[in-house]
Amino acid sequence: MRRIVAAVGCLLLVAALVSPTTASAAVPTLRARATTGVTADALPTVQINGVVWTQVMIGNIVYAGGEFTSARPAGSAKGKNEVARKNLLAYDITTGKLVTTFRPGAFDKAVKTLAVSADKKTLYVGGAFTKVGSSARGRFAAVDAKTGSLRKQAPKFDRQVNALAVKGSTVYVGGMFSKVGSAKRARLAAVNASTGKVTGWRPTANDTVLALVATADGKRVIAGGRFTKLNKTAATGMGSLDAKTGGTHTWKINKVVKNSGAKSAIWSLKTDGTTVYGTGYAYGSGNFEGVFAASAGDGSVRWIQDCHGDTYDVAPIGDYVYSVGHAHYCANIGGFPDTNPRTIWNRALAVSKSAAGVVAPNAQARAGSQSYGNFVGQPAPALYTWFPNLADGSYTGQKQAAWSVVGNGTYISLGGEFPTVNGVAQQGLVRFAVPSKAPNKVGPQVTSLATLPTATLQSDGSVALSWKANWDRDDLRLSYQLRRNGVVIATQSADSTYWNRPTLSTVDTDPAAGLSGSDRSVSYTVTALDPSGNAVTSAAAKVTLPVSQPSPGPSDSTPSATEPTTGTP
Repeated sequence: MRRIVAAVGCLLLVAALVSPTTASAAVPTLRARATTGVTADALPTVQINGVVWTQVMIGNIVYAGGEFTSARPAGSAKGKNEVARKNLLAYDITTGKLVTTFRPGAFDKAVKTLAVSADKKTLYVGGAFTKVGSSARGRFAAVDAKTGSLRKQAPKFDRQVNALAVKGSTVYVGGMFSKVGSAKRARLAAVNASTGKVTGWRPTANDTVLALVATADGKRVIAGGRFTKLNKTAATGMGSLDAKTGGTHTWKINKVVKNSGAKSAIWSLKTDGTTVYGTGYAYGSGNFEGVFAASAGDGSVRWIQDCHGDTYDVAPIGDYVYSVGHAHYCANIGGFPDTNPRTIWNRALAVSKSAAGVVAPNAQARAGSQSYGNFVGQPAPALYTWFPNLADGSYTGQKQAAWSVVGNGTYISLGGEFPTVNGVAQQGLVRFAVPSKAPNKVGPQVTSLATLPTATLQSDGSVALSWKANWDRDDLRLSYQLRRNGVVIATQSADSTYWNRPTLSTVDTDPAAGLSGSDRSVSYTVTALDPSGNAVTSAAAKVTLPVSQPSPGPSDSTPSATEPTTGTP
């Protein structure tokens, strides 16, 4: 069945509860990944020995910052073929190889955020560090984007820098700080991109700033974090600031998404020019985990991706919006349910860039100690079939996998602390590509024994066959070939996912076809295939057919026409 609808109640109830403008809308249908979306094949990528917190791109070069001391090629075990790179490196997204000509000095502490100058020649770096190589840098540095050599810009922030955004000649900065040099700045500041001198832009936030993005028109800077106020205006975790004056502007999504304080926040913000995308987490307070899309002008809601589980980064690319975190429940937008006990976390997701329906009534208002908001009737994107498997990392002690996502129309790259991807060693960084650049080797996931068909001999001599559908990490529809004694006798296709594997069935009306002599044994197998030809074949189910009986003649005393006549005189 093409449409997969989560068990979140009757869709008529959804229509009854939404606003008049969306009264005819329904929960989005799960979508098959198109050829413009990346596959689940993990591509070889340079590895690190810690965690990647942040990534940015200039052309095909990805810059990755975090907490690590070395880089090593794909396929190398930890401690093998390593080169020193402390907390900042660059690699080519088309090859996955380290850019050896980019050799910045060692950052003594974490790199938390990166931004690129307007002319693409300078990389701005923020974090917890106080030194780069032997040079003092107060949690902010500028380096040459080609070589990594340190530039002169050196504003000194007294506490950690978490967010950077560049527009023209200005670098906007957010974090935990209260001073830039001798100038008082309450967690928000701006510096001249060329000189590094603090500007007169001085809005205030009453708690930590974690994310910043400048709008394409240069008029606004959107801030996200743990704060409840920007300047003197209520702002539950995010808000809009004037890029020149620092004054507050309307940001309408604040009335819908309400994350702030010590246990919830807006974690990241990105823009594609007209829309701002953000992610959040909540643990005991706040109401949102997932991704939102809002108008860059006034924050009007474009859609709510109401998936439960902390979400750390987002990247709008082409027709897709990719995100990373640890989603465990997406049934409110037509996706996967939770498991009990919880054993499945999806560390990376892809949804449509445009709204495709509405959010269902929240069927998981509470899970453990966590309460979730009810976004029923809000516009919602469609979830795509794309579920790569990233293992939990141990570096941060938080049992997370990916923290960052970037990309272009051909490749995306995830950064974090994961040790493996799809069961293969690949630490901290991994790439995925569209089908034309991918090996397309990720296929049906259920092993042969678990796909064994059931074969039941019927009273009329036919054999009824049934089997449970397989599932694939990046394909929604699979095809199935049913074989009798090695010969294909039936084919079927069906949509399936790891949480919805329908039972398929058929009847073999002539099971004895092809048998000869006294052989009455029939063997059935099912092969599941994805569109790329990757296949899993089941073990064999065997049936022994009854021995055929001759048809009775007209009477015992009358010989049949095929029997010899012996007669008597």
